[in-house]
Amino acid sequence: MRYFVIANEPERRDRWATELADHGFEVTEEYRSDAIIITLGGDGSILHAARNYDDPTILPVLAGRSEGNQSRLDSSELLDALDSLEGGDGTLTRTTYDRISAYQDGEQLRGGYQALNEISLHHRSPVLGAVFSIRIRDGDEIQEFERVIGDGVLVATPFGATGYYRSITGGTFSGGLGVAFNNIHKPQGMPVYKVCSMDAVVELELLKTSRSSGAVLTRDNDDEMYELSARTPIEIKRSGETVDIVDIE
Repeated sequence: MRYFVIANEPERRDRWATELADHGFEVTEEYRSDAIIITLGGDGSILHAARNYDDPTILPVLAGRSEGNQSRLDSSELLDALDSLEGGDGTLTRTTYDRISAYQDGEQLRGGYQALNEISLHHRSPVLGAVFSIRIRDGDEIQEFERVIGDGVLVATPFGATGYYRSITGGTFSGGLGVAFNNIHKPQGMPVYKVCSMDAVVELELLKTSRSSGAVLTRDNDDEMYELSARTPIEIKRSGETVDIVDIE
């Protein structure tokens, strides 16, 4: 079995890559799609791997003082777990997660704007609000809000349901897409969340930028934001690509 190691700190990555190789495991310096990506850190390291490597299979390992909801394995257990796996005593379990993407005129933004956790429309200023519309198409059901004012809205996957989505809604979900409305001021009676099927399409449109903050599109923990233009609809939906998360039992 082949492994590719990444970490939230370069020194940690180098130390573990060397330790695994010295222990007799096959470690590759360049990513290969047949390798298991060992992410040493927290949930952010998982999202980094999902965003930067094609067709990834990820073994999350909690390391240092990182926080994470998705890592069952601690770094202190890693060598024993891999020994167990390669010795035939351990079992590799695999869960496949759908990714979502943002589209404009049928094309993914920036040639590949995908997310494992969530894609969010968010205001530009903490003292103002974004003004936008939202339309959710889920099979024969269409729900539309023509003018919404607030901090924004996010579309989350089940993988991301325990992150930003839960901080807004106070709950999680295990299937489909979750739409969370973030601190909405108008209209009154706006729902806090809606859970749709995985085939739902969420259309967002920034209505104006003057006398309001405007808005940006964000994805997962990527610090590069996408500047939204007014009256330019964006669709968020399942991309058709997946990420495999594995564990050793």
